[in-house]
Amino acid sequence: MVKPLLLGVEIGGTKLQVGLGHGDGAIVRLRRAPIDPAAGAAVLREQILEEADRACWAHGVTREAIEAVGIGFGGPIDAEEGITITSHHVSGWDRFPLRDWCRSQFRTEAVAIENDADTAGLAESRFGAGKGGATPLLYVTIGSGVGGGLILDGRIHRGTGLGAAEIGHLWVIPPDADGRGGRTVEQSASGWSITRFAREAISSGAPGSETLADLVDGDLEQLNAEVVALAAGLGDACSLALLDQAAHALAAGLAHAVTLLGLRRIVLGGGVSLIGEDLWFAPIRRRLEQLVFPGFRGSFDLVSSALGESVVIHGALALARDARAAHRQGSA
Repeated sequence: MVKPLLLGVEIGGTKLQVGLGHGDGAIVRLRRAPIDPAAGAAVLREQILEEADRACWAHGVTREAIEAVGIGFGGPIDAEEGITITSHHVSGWDRFPLRDWCRSQFRTEAVAIENDADTAGLAESRFGAGKGGATPLLYVTIGSGVGGGLILDGRIHRGTGLGAAEIGHLWVIPPDADGRGGRTVEQSASGWSITRFAREAISSGAPGSETLADLVDGDLEQLNAEVVALAAGLGDACSLALLDQAAHALAAGLAHAVTLLGLRRIVLGGGVSLIGEDLWFAPIRRRLEQLVFPGFRGSFDLVSSALGESVVIHGALALARDARAAHRQGSA
C-alpha cells in the first residue's frame, strides 16, 4: 500500500524548514534555508513554494503529489480560522489567511496550521520524548523567546482557540500595583534575556565578568547565550550566576504549570537547552523540586527534547496526517 505524501513546514523568524513524509515519525526529504526577516512575508511565501518544489523534485515527484500540508508557525495563530495573527520577526503576517493560501498553492483541502511550539509538543508526544503515552505533556522551547505547548492524550490543547500553555508570559516577579516593573519567564530565562543580562554585567564591570568580555574581545554584539554557557563551563562566576538565575526563573514557571495541570512529563527544547545537563537541566530540576506543590513531587519528570532541530517538521507532518484523515472522513 502506497503511503500518502505529506508536506510539513516550519516558518520561523530566521529559519525555514520544509519536509516530506507520511506523518509516522520519519522524514523522507528535508530542506533548511535561512530567511531574511526584512524581506517580509510575501517573499517568504515564495521561498516556501521554492523549497517545497525542491524537496519534491529530490523525491522524484512534483508539488501535485502532496496530499496534505501541516505548518508550524512562529507566532500566534487562530487555528480554527486558519489565519496567522502576527509575527514578531517578519512583517506581513498580520491576519493572513495562511490555510487558504496553502489550499490554493498545493491544491488540497487538507491543511492544518498551529503555533510552532504546539507543533513541536505534538511531535515529542507522538514520536519523541513523550512517546508511549506520557500525558499531560508540556513542551517548552527556550530560544530567543520561551514558548510552550500542552499535549493532552496526543492532541494539542488550544484553550479557547487562540492557544494555551504560554509559559513564557507567566510572571515570576509580579509588577507593582501601577503595572511597573516585574519580570516574566521569557524576560528571565530566554536566550535574549540571558544575553541582555550578560551585556549589562560587562558594561557595569560586574565582578567575574572578565572571562565573558575576553571571549568576545570586548564586542558586546558578539555576546549570546552560547558564549555565556561557554564561560560558565570555564568556571566564570558571573556566567554561572546568570545561568542559575535563568534556571531558577524557568523552574518557577514550570512549578506553576505542574501545580495547575498535574503534568506527567516536561520536555525542554530550543537552543538554550543545548547548554546541557550540568548547567541547565540539573539546576532546573533541583529548583523545581523545591517550588512545586509538595503533593505532586515524584509524579512527573523533566527531560530533553528527543527530536532536535527537526522537531517542528515532525509535528507539522503529524498535523498534515490528521488533516488528511479528517478531510477524508468528512468527504465520506
